[in-house]
Amino acid sequence: MQDQQLTINQQLQGLDELYYTARLAIYEAALQSAIHQFEQAFPGLTIAFAEIYTVGSKRLTHGGMCHVLMPGERSK
Repeated sequence: MQDQQLTINQQLQGLDELYYTARLAIYEAALQSAIHQFEQAFPGLTIAFAEIYTVGSKRLTHGGMCHVLMPGERSK
């Protein structure tokens, strides 16, 4: 389980790096590939690029934008 979490974290961090450094076409291809992999391995989850805040009254920012796993769109 820890190995899987490390791999997921590395993939998401890789997308973060590509977002800021690669050409759009390269980033978009990597993102679509990663989304496909994650949706196959973890049905109901997808990848989002989000600004992260802590919960509570202070709502401190995490330090910027990053790729995260989150529940996919619910079917109606």
